[in-house]
Amino acid sequence: MNISVLASGSRGNCTLIYDDNNAILIDMGISTRKLKQALAQLHLNIEDLDAIFITHEHIDHIRGLKTLTKNYNVPIYSKTATLKQIAITQKFTDINLKNCQALTTNNIDIGNLAIKIFNISHDAIDPVGYTISKYKDNANKTKKFTEKITLATDLGFVSETVQSALENSDILVLEANHDLKLLQNGQYPWSLKKRILSTKGHLSNIDAGFAINRLQAKPQQIILAHLSEQNNSPDIALNTIKQIFQENNLTDISLHVASPDRMLNIKNQI
Repeated sequence: MNISVLASGSRGNCTLIYDDNNAILIDMGISTRKLKQALAQLHLNIEDLDAIFITHEHIDHIRGLKTLTKNYNVPIYSKTATLKQIAITQKFTDINLKNCQALTTNNIDIGNLAIKIFNISHDAIDPVGYTISKYKDNANKTKKFTEKITLATDLGFVSETVQSALENSDILVLEANHDLKLLQNGQYPWSLKKRILSTKGHLSNIDAGFAINRLQAKPQQIILAHLSEQNNSPDIALNTIKQIFQENNLTDISLHVASPDRMLNIKNQI
């Protein structure tokens, strides 16, 4: 499997996971035009997408969904409450409801990909993260998998459920939203700081590093995602987590930082 983070941050979030047979998006927080441009760089089209999975209803995760659904028939999956909230808040009167499918169980197969849903803590109605695994034997759909990618952002904290979901990932996309000192001393109003720091807010660099350190089976590749442009920077996030790695003798883990406006593509690394 390959992963391309097309955008990550408060301006928009969208991640592509694909192989030779299937392609899915996690969130659609960018414009259809930007999506088409990014896919073209990978020699793909929107018609190649098998599904879009939505983590929650905040605008930076669904901004481009309405325009996309007017012109393309890509299936959209999310929790029932999330789909209802999207319809209410975004007034999706033109959306093709046949394309929207509620996730009523924690597991769904898209071709040779097995998608598993896990609950996260965020100030949304029913937010989730996703793990995407590839069947070792697609014909028989055995329980054996060859690869696993996990995406967990917009986390107030790393619960036991989340920590368990992160285990045994080959590639982990994990939120490293803010540096605590920058946030605390920054210009945000206290109400917003309080929201970000709450258990339904966003994960700090330090908490991300500690979550990685607690893993029994460490990922080969880690993508730090959803960085705040005001309260963080790629260098600060990397240095904070690298220090935690050094203190705990963690080696052989490749660290990357997702950008709000530049595609990060990790191909054939797992």
